[in-house]
Amino acid sequence: METNVGRVEELPDGRPQRIRVGDHEVVVVRLGDEVRAFPAACPHYHGPLDEGVLHEGRLVCPWHQATYAARSGDLLEPPSFFALPSYDAHLAEGHVYVDVPDDAPAQRTPPMTVPDTEHEPREFVIVGAGAAAAAAAEAMRQAGFAGRILLIGREDRPPYDRPNCSKDLLAGTMSASWMPLRSDKFYAKWGIERRLAVVDEIDVAARRVILHGGEELTADRLLIATGGVPRQLPAPGGDLPGVFALRTWGDCEAIVEALATARRVVVVGASFIGLEAAASLRHRGLEVTVAAPETLPLVQVFGEEVGRSLRTLHERNGVIFQLGRTVAVVEGSGRVAAVQLDDGTLLPADLVIVGIGVAPATGVVRGVAVQSDGSLLVDEQLRVVGADGVWAAGDVASYPAAHLDGERVRIEHWRVALQQGRVAGSAMAGSAEAFTGVPFFWAQQYERRLGFVGYGRPWEELILAGEPAGGDFVAYYATGGRVHAAAGTRDRQLAAFAELMRAGRIPPADDLHAAPDTDLAGLLGGA
Repeated sequence: METNVGRVEELPDGRPQRIRVGDHEVVVVRLGDEVRAFPAACPHYHGPLDEGVLHEGRLVCPWHQATYAARSGDLLEPPSFFALPSYDAHLAEGHVYVDVPDDAPAQRTPPMTVPDTEHEPREFVIVGAGAAAAAAAEAMRQAGFAGRILLIGREDRPPYDRPNCSKDLLAGTMSASWMPLRSDKFYAKWGIERRLAVVDEIDVAARRVILHGGEELTADRLLIATGGVPRQLPAPGGDLPGVFALRTWGDCEAIVEALATARRVVVVGASFIGLEAAASLRHRGLEVTVAAPETLPLVQVFGEEVGRSLRTLHERNGVIFQLGRTVAVVEGSGRVAAVQLDDGTLLPADLVIVGIGVAPATGVVRGVAVQSDGSLLVDEQLRVVGADGVWAAGDVASYPAAHLDGERVRIEHWRVALQQGRVAGSAMAGSAEAFTGVPFFWAQQYERRLGFVGYGRPWEELILAGEPAGGDFVAYYATGGRVHAAAGTRDRQLAAFAELMRAGRIPPADDLHAAPDTDLAGLLGGA
C-alpha cells in the first residue's frame, strides 16, 4: 500500500521518524536527498527505532544499541541477529511516498553461504557455544565460508539469550521458548554443527582440541570462546545444597525449581547479576536480603549518587541490604539454612544466590601465555598473540581498545561477546576488519533500565545530568579530562554517546561540566 507520508522537508535529516502506513508502523529516515523506510520496531525485543539515533549511515536502536545500515537495513552490530527489511520509499514532487506490502516481514536473516565441504575442505572449530560462538559461526557463513563449522559446548541447549537468566526468565515474566538465539532448524540449514562435549585441553600451537574421553579434533582455524566461570563463595558451607551460582539457563531453572519450597533468599554480592536476581525474586514475592562488602551497590562503578539511588530503588521494592559485610559461614545440615556475616549477623535462608563475578574459562588452554587474570592476549583482529590460526572472543579476550589509544581491556558484557564474535568469525573467513566496537551493557532493575556505555575503568570525575533518585539521569565518567564512559536511563543520550565515542568525538570533561545536559544527539550532525 503506497502512502504519501508528507513533504520531504518535514523529515529532519538525521532523525528517524515513526509513521503509520496502513496497518504497519514504519520508521522513515532521510539521508540527504534520499529516503529509506523500515519496520519501526527493532527485531531485538522491539525497541522503538524512531527514538534511536542516525549517524554516518548507521541507525542505532536506543534500547540495546543494535545497529543497522540506514540505506539497506543490513545488520551492522548486535545484539540483534536479524537485519531490517527495506520498504519501497521514494520522492516525487517534494513528497515522500512509502509502499509497505500487506505481508511485509518485520525482520530478515542476513545473506548466508550454503555449506559446500566438497569444494571447501577446511574445518573451523569454536570451543564454546555462547554469545561469541553463535555470532562467530553466523559471521563465517555471512562472510562466505562454506567449510565445516563445529561448535563445542558443555550445555545441551542451543546458544541462548544469557542476560535473561537473571532478568525475565528468573522473574517468570517470559516463556523459555524465547531463550534460543536461533532454532535447531536454522543451524541444520546452514551447516553449523553443535557438539555436546567437555573439553579437557586446547593445544593452541597445534590447533588441537582434546575432548573428555580422549577424542582429538584438529582445526584449520580455531576460536576460543569459552566464556567465564562463576567465582565460588570462599566461605565454609559455600558448597551446601541450596547455594547457587547464576550463570546458565540450567542454573536459572534449578533456582526456579528450588523456589517452590523457598521463602527467604540471600543474594551474596551487589553486582549487576546480584541486583537483577534480587529484583526478579522480589517480583516472585520472595523475601530477599542482599549482602555485600560495598558501602553502596555498584558504588565503584557508578559513584555514590547512582549507587544510593539503586539502593533506594531496591529498598522501595522490599529488598533488605546488609552492606559493608562479608559472609563468614553458610550454615545448614545437609542443606543451607542461614548465612552468618562477619559481624555475627545471622540471615535465615532457604536459598542462597552467589553473584561475585566470573573468571575467564581458560584453565584448559595450553601452549600460549595465560595472563594473571586468566585472559588471553589478542590483537586488533582478536587473533591470539603468539598463535597461528587461533582467535579468542568474549570474556577470555584481553584486547587493545581502539577508543583508549590501544590500552588493553577485558570486558565481560554479553553484547561485547556478540560484537567480538562477529569480528572474529569474519576474520577467520578472511576479513581484515579490526575490532573497534564500543562496549555497551544494560541492566533491568524493576521498571528502570540502566545502560552503561564505554569502559568501566577507575575514574576521577563524575559529571551528572538529571537526578538518579528520580530515575532520569546520565552520568559521565572521566579521567585526566577525558570522558571514557556514560551510564544512565536516557536511552537516546547513551546511543548518541556510543556513536560519538566510535567517531572519536566525545566532548571533553570541561565541556560537559559546563553543560551537563548537552543533547549529544545534536552533536552527531547529519545522517
